[in-house]
Amino acid sequence: MTRTSPRKKQQHHGGVKKGSKHLCLQSKQFLLGLYNAGMTYKDISSNYQVPRATLSRIIKKFKETKTVERKVGSGRPRKTSETDDHNLILAIKRDRSTTAVEVAKNCGIPGISPRLVRLRIAEQTQLKSCFKTSKPFINAKNRKRRVKWCMNRLHYTKEQWRRFLFSDESPFVLRFNKKLRVWCNSNERYLPWATTGTVKHDRKIMVWGCFSALGVGNLCMIEGRMDQYQYHSIIRNELIPSAQKLFQSSNWTFQQDNDPKHTARSTVRLFDELDIPVEEWPAQSPDLNPIENLWAHLNWTLRNRKCKNELELFDALKNGWNAIPNEYLVALADSMPERLNAVIDNKGYPTKY
Repeated sequence: MTRTSPRKKQQHHGGVKKGSKHLCLQSKQFLLGLYNAGMTYKDISSNYQVPRATLSRIIKKFKETKTVERKVGSGRPRKTSETDDHNLILAIKRDRSTTAVEVAKNCGIPGISPRLVRLRIAEQTQLKSCFKTSKPFINAKNRKRRVKWCMNRLHYTKEQWRRFLFSDESPFVLRFNKKLRVWCNSNERYLPWATTGTVKHDRKIMVWGCFSALGVGNLCMIEGRMDQYQYHSIIRNELIPSAQKLFQSSNWTFQQDNDPKHTARSTVRLFDELDIPVEEWPAQSPDLNPIENLWAHLNWTLRNRKCKNELELFDALKNGWNAIPNEYLVALADSMPERLNAVIDNKGYPTKY
């Protein structure tokens, strides 16, 4: 039993001081027993960290009223009972999208405000109101396919995933456009160093890249809108050299998503012609492709970029791409078993990846 109190007397204007706590009935009875057993105020205070003023108040109250219990009705009465609190929390847990206003309106307890509902939630749970995370919509058919695909690959070892060559396309804009934090006072919010300039329609480029646990492959800029013929050129001039560099063209598997130009018949014939082993891939599954995390990492490392045109941006991207540490690439490839299990556990819905 502990109760801390400032050593120096401070001015107080009534009520319970912020940070202080009432001693429970059992603690008061315990202290009273020590006093009746012959211990002095000084010994009790020093041994049990109870201020002498508090101890004196408890003993005085017992001598006057023969009890140390608080007066019935002292303090503002609680508006809700334990049953009411339980029902309020249950309403939130049954429908996580409901609002405090709706709960207060429909709970059937007179005099309940939305503010009180929020207070009870904060008191008794770890729940916090937050915006829903934006994730791609996945229909029921594709959810089943995602789970089946993951189940069929649970036996893959980390060594097998390290022989995968993951690929994708991604856009990059001239200026980093994510929110950045800064320490400032309220009157400094709009100073130049505390603001980030935005452009309504910033220029951007689209790049194609690939990587494995052994290193990054080639990074190339896509000219205009990529069609199957430009993709064929990338396969011949970027993918094949990347595979030769990383795997010496043996014992590897190529990963790509189900974009129409990736699955076109002419593209499939090209894969057969070049003897490229392509992994089947489930639809709507960016969370299963670790290169998505690699794009975000590349964008963040170049957050201070100040590129004047698209060529300068691509040069910066290539430099950042080639500087990515291999340990990070290994960690991404090794995360595949966890990604599979996350999709299975979430019944095919989007995961945190």
